[in-house]
Amino acid sequence: MVKGVSLLVGFLVSAITLLVAKILDTNPKPIFGIYPRRNGVYWLKVWFMYGLLLISKVRQWLLSKSEEYYKNLDNIQKLAPTSKAVDAVYFNGANRNGDHFAVGTARRPNRLIDGFFYLKIKNSKFGILELPKAPDTSLFNTEEEESYAAEGIKVTNVEPMKKWRITFTGQLREHYKPQYTHNVTIEALFSSDEPWFNYETQMNPWNMAKVLAYEKWSRSYFANLKQTYQLHYEQCGFVEAKIVVDEQEFNIDFDAIRDHSIGFNRKWDSFRRYAIHWVSAENGDHFSVGTICQPVCYSRMQIGYVYKAKERKMYPVINSDLHLYHFGENGDFPKDYAFTFQAGNTDYVMQVNITDSPHFYISKDWEAKVYECFCTVEVNGIKGHGTVEWEYRNVDGRNVKYA
Repeated sequence: MVKGVSLLVGFLVSAITLLVAKILDTNPKPIFGIYPRRNGVYWLKVWFMYGLLLISKVRQWLLSKSEEYYKNLDNIQKLAPTSKAVDAVYFNGANRNGDHFAVGTARRPNRLIDGFFYLKIKNSKFGILELPKAPDTSLFNTEEEESYAAEGIKVTNVEPMKKWRITFTGQLREHYKPQYTHNVTIEALFSSDEPWFNYETQMNPWNMAKVLAYEKWSRSYFANLKQTYQLHYEQCGFVEAKIVVDEQEFNIDFDAIRDHSIGFNRKWDSFRRYAIHWVSAENGDHFSVGTICQPVCYSRMQIGYVYKAKERKMYPVINSDLHLYHFGENGDFPKDYAFTFQAGNTDYVMQVNITDSPHFYISKDWEAKVYECFCTVEVNGIKGHGTVEWEYRNVDGRNVKYA
């Protein structure tokens, strides 16, 4: 009897050991050789990372909960003493009439500005207007060294977390007919009384833990996470703009979203792909939804939030099915597509229709190609408008055959 029980216990222990070993040995091949899939230790890694992120989230929240912290942060920041340091501000806007704009100024060492400007006035004959240097974004700052200004563009903080001024004076050319240029002046004011979303403190830790658990962990992996860290926050608002093109005046209002990024080491060649949607719905809600593939850190980082206008609250995006390997993996991104996500206990379906997709090559070595797309959307049946960025690594640099 005792011998039989011992044999049964031994059999069960062996079976459990073999089962655990089999689970731990599960290591499926990555999708397209890029996007890892869940292996046998995936959920163990999720729970471990979730605990670490909870601790970090509380610590960072305590450090940054004061309004004074953000008032200081929203000003121009001194660049870190590294060759790839960055202090960048970005604005985009759209309205239900089909008007769009997008402007970015990223301060880099040695007065380099990674800059671009796009403007579409629907009720005009100009189509999309862009900087004459496009698709090159290497601009030079000839004003105060600590300013978001270069070659006609100037972005100025008026009141931290409340107001920013955007101006342009110079020539813009027609994107679809680049032989035509126009004298343009723009005076615009971004205003907001809405909350902001800090990706460091407000992303959902469980969702982020699931993302990081896909990756192969090592000392060098976590060193890369630290080296590529960027502080990034976004805020939704409203832009009033006075635009003059060849003495023809337009006064246009836009729903707008802005962001501010501060980092020690922004290496564009470390990004393989990303897709980010900034959208305003006609009921006043705002959406930022994206996925980033930066293989040295994460192959499928889901980011974003929803601002619910009626509640005046922001909710992090979770459970998005915006998987990059489903959308434009061959370099030809979709123009008419849909995806789902959750935020604030609400399920969303976003249908996207891209109307225009000018592109630029970012930074001095053209490490990445970014399509700055204007779009219309429907989110749970409610119409909206906004901007989408689709980014691809440009391995050819400035030697690209067709710019």
